[in-house]
Amino acid sequence: MELLLMILVGVVMMPTLYVAGLHDVPNSIAIPVRTRALTPKLATRVAALFNTLGVLLALPLGLYMYSWFDFPAMDPGLTLAVILSALISLLGWNLFTYFQGVPTSTTHALLAALLGGSLAAVQVADIATEEVLALPWLTPLFTLLLSPLVAFGAAYLLVFLAVRLARGEDPHEVNRISRGVQSVSVGLTSMGTGLQQGQRFAFVLMLALAAAGVTDPETWMAWSYVLFALLIGAGCLHGGWRIGHVLGHRLVAIDPLRGMVATTTTSGLLFAGSLGLALPLSTSLTSASAIIGAGSNQRFATINWRQFRRIIIFWTATPLASGLSTAVLTLVMAPLVL
Repeated sequence: MELLLMILVGVVMMPTLYVAGLHDVPNSIAIPVRTRALTPKLATRVAALFNTLGVLLALPLGLYMYSWFDFPAMDPGLTLAVILSALISLLGWNLFTYFQGVPTSTTHALLAALLGGSLAAVQVADIATEEVLALPWLTPLFTLLLSPLVAFGAAYLLVFLAVRLARGEDPHEVNRISRGVQSVSVGLTSMGTGLQQGQRFAFVLMLALAAAGVTDPETWMAWSYVLFALLIGAGCLHGGWRIGHVLGHRLVAIDPLRGMVATTTTSGLLFAGSLGLALPLSTSLTSASAIIGAGSNQRFATINWRQFRRIIIFWTATPLASGLSTAVLTLVMAPLVL
């Protein structure tokens, strides 16, 4: 049974990786394409390349995350059922929000799914609920909740600095430099996104391999990571324009200078979260918040507040939908694996 479940985990993870790339690539390319810093075709190719590179570089960070997140010991089949249920929920939610054109957090959804599945598993296994709740859920949750506020505040304040530096300069030259910086930020943000995606999926795969009793899981991880990177890169090549249109055109009216501030803020925070803190940071929440922060620091109304409220509703619903659906799927699978 463990072998079958492990195969199913691998089968479901492949489209999940593709959709993760599709879902998150707009965060790095929407504004540069909107301000004509890059063409859509070139932006997607650059994003796919650097996202793939970021995933390949994230393997040590994912293993580090696995080392400090001591998942509760339970029946191997039940553990794999939780992981499989979490991946199914993540895939379904990402597809739903993509077709809705809403930039939601894959990291939020995955962590909530694992928590919901674990809490459901303790109802059918001889495990105390306190053992699950004692895990360090609050550390990544605090980071995920704080990052949008930091991104908004940093982008809003950095607009003052950017405007001051650009004062008195030729507007065409300011726009040219701003677009050039945005072109560079596509690669940086994409690499930061890849680092984040690589961390979370390495963590999930290590949990699955350990539960399945695979010997020498690090070797399997090394080979699997090449496939991870290629699938996420393939998703990036699609462009994710349903979400990109919302971020670039329907959420905020933004000029090249403020677009530069938004993209560089996102890049900086992603690298700080991935390399400095080795903590999960939502690319979608960080990017959207930085765009709103930079775009709102203008003398005229620029924010589509109706669209902003819609995004907030989906952000709030993400952990609830993922956690509940995973819990239900886990309870359905439990009699089959125990």
